[in-house]
Amino acid sequence: MKLYERSLKSQLASVCIFFFLSLVQLIINIGDHRPVGFIVIFSFCLGLFLILAVIISIDLIQKDAEKIVAKVEFIEEYRIHIRKPNGKLMKVRVKATEYEQFHINQSVELLVAKRTSALLTINSLDDEIKDCLQADIITTEDV
Repeated sequence: MKLYERSLKSQLASVCIFFFLSLVQLIINIGDHRPVGFIVIFSFCLGLFLILAVIISIDLIQKDAEKIVAKVEFIEEYRIHIRKPNGKLMKVRVKATEYEQFHINQSVELLVAKRTSALLTINSLDDEIKDCLQADIITTEDV
């Protein structure tokens, strides 16, 4: 289905921009001899954005995502509510073209990043079962 890796890349870009802005503010505050409170705040922000950038980068570089089998609870306008195995409800927005492919009580497979718990892909298990059945029909007809 839809590949959500692009949103993880945009989060990394945003964190890098915030890191750069915090660095610039830190340099300005040190250069203008501002109170120590400003320097401490921007140093803390700088460290926080650096840690976030590293965590998101590790998720993007290493392809060790977790597979979770879940069930579609209900569907709103271009938003799908999925019940995870731990009982929590996850809301996912999908494109208008993909919206028609989901229905209530459908089993889906979610590929979730390990460290950030960001959604990477959604695959319908019903489609995979149909593909397997179609492949079995083709192979039995060939015999």
